[in-house]
Amino acid sequence: MGDIGNPSIRSKPPKQVIINGKIIHVEIADHPDSQARGLSDRPFLPQDYGMLFIFPDKQIRTFWMLRMHFPLDIVWIDDNKITKIDKNLPPEGDMPQKHYSSDRPVNCVLEVNAGLADKHKIKRGDKVIFK
Repeated sequence: MGDIGNPSIRSKPPKQVIINGKIIHVEIADHPDSQARGLSDRPFLPQDYGMLFIFPDKQIRTFWMLRMHFPLDIVWIDDNKITKIDKNLPPEGDMPQKHYSSDRPVNCVLEVNAGLADKHKIKRGDKVIFK
């Protein structure tokens, strides 16, 4: 079980995130190019999968739904704790108008299919395990 604040986790990124016993298989976005691209232009995200954005520092993070083709939940994470969840965010195409931000500095962001947070009762304050 890993602590994302631990430097060894950054050198060996996790393959799964576990929240409330729910296993989410993750693709890692830990470089500016992959973070800028995110899940844009993909036709779908398999069930129980997500994209985990790992940042080298803690800052207020802002995301948008550029060229998305499906809705998402965005889970904002400070080390191993959920600080906020934005739910059921609609795709916005090539000219997104809405931006979504953490309400405090975070070093990880998890994007999953819309509805996953509600389905598994994932909420602010829940512990996140990186494996």
